[in-house]
Amino acid sequence: MHWSFNGSHAEYSGNKVLATSNFVDKFHVFSIVWEESKLTWLVDNIPFHSADLTAADKDAFKKDFFLIFNIAVGGNWPGSPDNTTVFPQRMFVDYVRVFQNQ
Repeated sequence: MHWSFNGSHAEYSGNKVLATSNFVDKFHVFSIVWEESKLTWLVDNIPFHSADLTAADKDAFKKDFFLIFNIAVGGNWPGSPDNTTVFPQRMFVDYVRVFQNQ
């Protein structure tokens, strides 16, 4: 997750490695449960990472937001492409659903 804190870039991340395959073998369900005090990330309904939103530096997550779907090429992560990088890359999205508890 990336956000602005007092005009500076802030970020917090985690990762997930599948035990028996990789993410290109089949479709997977990626989910985020966004509660007032925390975010929880899931793959195929199994939680793998969470973030506490109660600290003052996470105030951005109490405001309007948008989603970005990105196939990153270059930058700090995952790093610059080289001769082993497969192009073109593709992202298939079957659907996006957003729910809000009232």
